[in-house]
Amino acid sequence: MNVRRARYFRAARIAVLVLVVAFFFLPYDARTYFPVWLLFLAALALEVDFFVGGWLDARRHAPVAEEHDRGPQQRDLSELGSWDYWDPSEPTPPVVPDPGFRWIHVAEAVGVLVVIAVLLYAASRPRGWDAVSARRQAQTETILSNQAGVIARHPVTVTCDDKGEFVGFVQDADGLAEVGGDQAYLTPEICDTLYQLAIKHRVQSFPRTARAIAVLAHEAWHLRGESNEGLANCYGFQSGVQIGQNLGLSASRARAMMREQLATNGSDSGTNAAYRVPSSCRDGGSSDLRPGTAAFP
Repeated sequence: MNVRRARYFRAARIAVLVLVVAFFFLPYDARTYFPVWLLFLAALALEVDFFVGGWLDARRHAPVAEEHDRGPQQRDLSELGSWDYWDPSEPTPPVVPDPGFRWIHVAEAVGVLVVIAVLLYAASRPRGWDAVSARRQAQTETILSNQAGVIARHPVTVTCDDKGEFVGFVQDADGLAEVGGDQAYLTPEICDTLYQLAIKHRVQSFPRTARAIAVLAHEAWHLRGESNEGLANCYGFQSGVQIGQNLGLSASRARAMMREQLATNGSDSGTNAAYRVPSSCRDGGSSDLRPGTAAFP
C-alpha cells in the first residue's frame, strides 16, 4: 500500500474518533435523533475499505516473473537505463522492498474498532431520564402535574416528552403548554433534574435546578391562562420559590435560585425580547404577586 493511501486512512481514522468523542457532547435530543450504530458502521466500512483496497492494489502491482537471463534484467534496465549507457563503475541504487502485509496494520485497525466500540457502547447506555425506571417516571410526572395544577387552579397533566415530539433540541424549547389548557410538555433534561430533586433529594447543580423549576412554573402560568411570555416568566420566578420548597429545597435556597433566574433573564432571553420580564417585575411593582411582603421574588 502506498504512503499516500496509508496517510489518508490514518487521517480518516482520526476523523471518526473525533466524531465519536463529539457525540458525547451533543445535546440529549440530538443524540436521540442520531443512531449511534451509524458511527460504528462508518468506522467498520473504513477499515474494510482499507484492507480490501490494499489487497486489490497489491494484486494489480504484483511483480511478473521473468525468465532467467545472465544479462541485465528488464527491471534493471528500466530503473538504471539501457545497456549502452550503463556504467558499471557507478553505484547501484538500493532497491526499496515493498513492505507488503504487516501485522501492525491489522493491530492498528482492530485497536481503532475496539476503542470506537467501547466509546459508542458507553454513549448508548441509558443516561439521565432514560435511566429512570418507568415507575419513577410516572411518579415524577404525577408530582410535577400536581405542582403545576396548584398554579393553574385546575387539574393538569405534565408529560415528559422523551420522544421529542413537542419540545427539545429541534423545537428549541424546554417546555410547552397550551394557554388555559390542561396539558404541558417538558424536555427529558428538565424532568430528570426535577426527578433528582423531588425523589432522589439531589441537586444536580444550582443553575440547572433553578432553570428546571422556572420552566415548570412558567408553563404552569400558561396553563392558568397567561399568554404573555415575559409575565409568565415573572410570575413563574415568584411561584418557583414555593415549588422549590415543595420539591425539597429550603426556602432560602429556593428563593436564591429564583433570584438568579430573574437576574439572568435578560441574557438568557437573548434576542427574543418576548421572554424578558417587564419593568413591573420587581418588589412592589404591578407584577408582584405578593406586594405586601418584602421578599421578591
